[in-house]
Amino acid sequence: MLGMVISDFVMGRGGTAYIEVVPREGNPNGARVKMMRPRRIYVSADLERLFADYLTHLACRAAGVGMDVSPGSPLLVNLDRPPLLAAIREGTVRDKVTALKKKGIGPAGWTPHWFRHSHASALLLAGTPEWVVSRRLGHAHVQTTIDLYGWVREDDDLRAAANWKSYTSSWQVPDGR
Repeated sequence: MLGMVISDFVMGRGGTAYIEVVPREGNPNGARVKMMRPRRIYVSADLERLFADYLTHLACRAAGVGMDVSPGSPLLVNLDRPPLLAAIREGTVRDKVTALKKKGIGPAGWTPHWFRHSHASALLLAGTPEWVVSRRLGHAHVQTTIDLYGWVREDDDLRAAANWKSYTSSWQVPDGR
């Protein structure tokens, strides 16, 4: 996501907003798309509102220092430290995480990648099919998603299997067999 440009976030305008994940060679911050596979990620109205607020803040910050922002400008940028409005690098994110950890924020050992894992787990627990989660994460194969996250629903699936009699009770043929 660090390689996104502003136009990659497509506002819903009455429909569902989405992020167009676009593989790009030579991002100024070295970011790359998982598996270099394009995909579309639909997002909530809440995230769309946050994006609009962030974009307004970004545009005001740019105007305040006499810089231009265009649809092709990097989306996630340094707003308060040099190089101003440059695409955020992975190291910047890691520095922020380190600072948060020093303040005791978050569980021990957490990383930015935990957000990805938490999102995938939440989707699976909500009943989202594995193939949908796999595509959203950019995995080349659904088996990768199952291998990494299959445990999330395993207990629920095993619990459901314990009720197999309730599933089969309607399988009786009309003559009572």
